[in-house]
Amino acid sequence: MSLESAEWFSQNGIECSRVRARNSGFPKHIHDEYVISANLTGVEEIWLAGKTAYVKSGQVTLYNPGTIQASRFETQAVEFISVHIPQAVIKMLADEDNLTSVHEAPVLREGIINNTRLFDALYRFATSARLVRGMDEEQELILLCGELLETPALLQRCDEQKINVVIEYLREHLSVKPQLEMLAQLAGMSKYHLVRFFTRHTGMPPLQYHMQLRLQYARDLLRRNVHPLDAAIMLGFYDQSHFINAFRKVMGTTPHHYASQVRSGHHKLPVP
Repeated sequence: MSLESAEWFSQNGIECSRVRARNSGFPKHIHDEYVISANLTGVEEIWLAGKTAYVKSGQVTLYNPGTIQASRFETQAVEFISVHIPQAVIKMLADEDNLTSVHEAPVLREGIINNTRLFDALYRFATSARLVRGMDEEQELILLCGELLETPALLQRCDEQKINVVIEYLREHLSVKPQLEMLAQLAGMSKYHLVRFFTRHTGMPPLQYHMQLRLQYARDLLRRNVHPLDAAIMLGFYDQSHFINAFRKVMGTTPHHYASQVRSGHHKLPVP
């Protein structure tokens, strides 16, 4: 039998784990949080509400607090990510979205879910929460819970105007990483609505959008022969490695390589 928790960590009261398993299982049990899992590889056999079902790679499972559940893993290795979200967190965000009364946390659709957006949101949150800095964790949690609550982010004209105010602020403050609380106050809406409306309006969350603006300006600086280290300092990156990694993720090459290619007149940038 093999059941291994490769990672188990907690950030702000939300527990996350990455588990590898084969020839093993979990007996019938309950949790007092919402438990949502993304199946990365293999097939998991689950027991829920007296029925057996099979979770495949790319699918999500969701259990409400107090739900009796069990699972089984055969000889094929299974790997999955799980996030345990306290009832108070879901209730707070549901209250902001006017979905529930003051007293009760909502009952979510549970079992096996085929939803690529939900799978991706869960993976992004678990990844951001694992980082020591965890700078984007709150934003990713809001996006994850928005998918869990299954409510569309419907923008009105006035909401678009508020988001445009935030975009203009981000453009004018490239050297300082903004805080969601401050951006929400600027827009005159909750952090929950800011993140979801901003993402609906632009196609990406505000913190990622701000990073794209910084990297766009970094390219301009490098084209003007500004040294990569100076560009990193001007744009407020806390160290050069952070700047290099962020730049490479978007451009497929390092700032130094990009600058040398631009200066030499080569426009085709080989991927390292």
